[in-house]
Amino acid sequence: MVAASGSGVSCEVEIELKLFIDPRHLSRLKRHPLLRQTKEGRRFITKNLHSIYFDTPKLHLAGQGMALRLRKNGRDGWEQTLKASLTAPSALPERREITVTLPDDQMDLDRFEGQPVPDGFEDEKFRKRIGRVFETDVTRSMVALAYGGAVIELACDRGHIRSGDKVEPIAELELELKRGNPLALFDWALQIQRDVPVKLFTRSKAARGKALFTGEKTTYVKAKSASLRPGMSAESAFRAILNQGLMQMLGNEPCVARDLHPEGTHQMRVALRRMRTCFSLFDIPAGEADELKNLLRWLTKSLDALRDWDVFLTETLPPVAAFFPEEPGLDALRTMAEHHRAGALKVAISALDHDHYARLGLLLGAWASHTRWANGARSAQMAAMLAPIDQTADRVLASNYKRVVRTGKRLDDLTIPELHDWRLKVKRLRYACDFFGDVYEGRPVQKFRAGLAGLQDILGDLNDAEVARLRMVALSHELGTAGTHAAGLVTGWYGKAADARLTGIRRAWQDFIRQKPFWE
Repeated sequence: MVAASGSGVSCEVEIELKLFIDPRHLSRLKRHPLLRQTKEGRRFITKNLHSIYFDTPKLHLAGQGMALRLRKNGRDGWEQTLKASLTAPSALPERREITVTLPDDQMDLDRFEGQPVPDGFEDEKFRKRIGRVFETDVTRSMVALAYGGAVIELACDRGHIRSGDKVEPIAELELELKRGNPLALFDWALQIQRDVPVKLFTRSKAARGKALFTGEKTTYVKAKSASLRPGMSAESAFRAILNQGLMQMLGNEPCVARDLHPEGTHQMRVALRRMRTCFSLFDIPAGEADELKNLLRWLTKSLDALRDWDVFLTETLPPVAAFFPEEPGLDALRTMAEHHRAGALKVAISALDHDHYARLGLLLGAWASHTRWANGARSAQMAAMLAPIDQTADRVLASNYKRVVRTGKRLDDLTIPELHDWRLKVKRLRYACDFFGDVYEGRPVQKFRAGLAGLQDILGDLNDAEVARLRMVALSHELGTAGTHAAGLVTGWYGKAADARLTGIRRAWQDFIRQKPFWE
């Protein structure tokens, strides 16, 4: 969608799907039958693109979701572009792109006059603070595609980003929608992904360059609010929740793949559980939804052992070792646990390299971006998803609350497996409160969630104690006499702690049940 506003000036909304591809597989992509069938023209057009990105020293533009650049476009001369994000981070972001042609590499911000620019952009003092922050050099091969009634521009980019003496490689595909339904981008990519290792990649060159410039370290990403609003449709809410989970999953992928921080594994599993819960809270047709739920379950299982060993090594073992500093068997226990963690890490990394993971990311992106879920929907399901989220939230919260209360009334008689099942019900209600809390008045929601969190924390501690016991049982045949004795110390320590937490859970339950549900 392009709107001309003067000679040499264009303003358009860019809708683009970005994919990571190892350069080794580019030849496979270009030979793929689907590419040959859908490309318009026989050859790719190749250009060398040199781009210089500008911002203030404190990255004022980046803070507003904007990127300002000069680009040497092959032999076509220089372009000056201002990009502005129109949506929250997503698999298929929309950006306003204002581009003006320039005679040389001298920036001329006056050329943006009459265009939607950030606050203060006309201020001379602000302009003087703008300078170079990073550069990119890219070899781009482009071809037009006609697929599913849409016109798509495929760009294969190889090159690097440079900020000072720091360099990061670029190897990606960009599918830009020129005309038609955005779902065509995902459908084309999903067909290619069956034969060529590509996967969803959401970090723009501007975001990566900013990280190089600031020295920002890759770390774990926690869940954020889906920012639901009263009156929005259940369908929009469903996609917003799914999108937030996808961004959290992708955000933690580098942390897990490079083993940067154990919290990355935990937060990726949180993202997967939240998305699984999202599917269970809405009335979604079977079919592709079942495939998605199976893929989410598969990835969660692939990360389970790594998370369990991380908890054991960073939370379970340290207090016991601190209390028994002279116990030699604890060192043997730690060494054995580290060995098993290394094996679990290989399993997790292998899962992130698997084509199942690549397909999961693309399917989630498609579902979060548009109404793909509606295939095969019954009229009642369509009506429910088009209704205001307030109705869905009331019903979902009430039904999950009843499940928690029904089990909690039998608290004194619950077995360990039943406590585990109750913990999952409490967690599901907690996620529902997190998802839908913005639809209601703030203070009652916060109070209710705090009580629920207290109950969930105790149940989580009980579960950790049981996991520690099971891990000790699993290691028993590998440990010598000293190690076996140390395993007994750990089991006893957390058995005693579990008894104390069981006493505290009754008080937490009474505190919680006295609260009035905020949706009533």
